[in-house]
Amino acid sequence: MFKFVSNMSSTDRITRIVVGSSLITLGPLTDIFVTDTMSNVILGVLGTIAVLSGIFAYCFLYEITGFNTLGNPEDK
Repeated sequence: MFKFVSNMSSTDRITRIVVGSSLITLGPLTDIFVTDTMSNVILGVLGTIAVLSGIFAYCFLYEITGFNTLGNPEDK
C-alpha cells in the first residue's frame, strides 16, 4: 500500500494554502485576473491542488525529484 510521507515544512504548507486560496478566488470566482473561461478553470484547478497539497503536507513533485522542505524525515 502506498503511504504518503510528509515532505513539506509548515512555512511551505501555509504559503501553498494562501496562494492556492488566492488562485481559487481570482480564477473562477472573479473576472479581475483573467476573463478567459479556460484560464479561470486552470487557475481554479491549480489553486485546488495547491490547497490540498498544503493541507496534506505532501507534494508529489517533491517525491519525484527527492526534494524535501521538512528536513530530515527520520527526525519526525
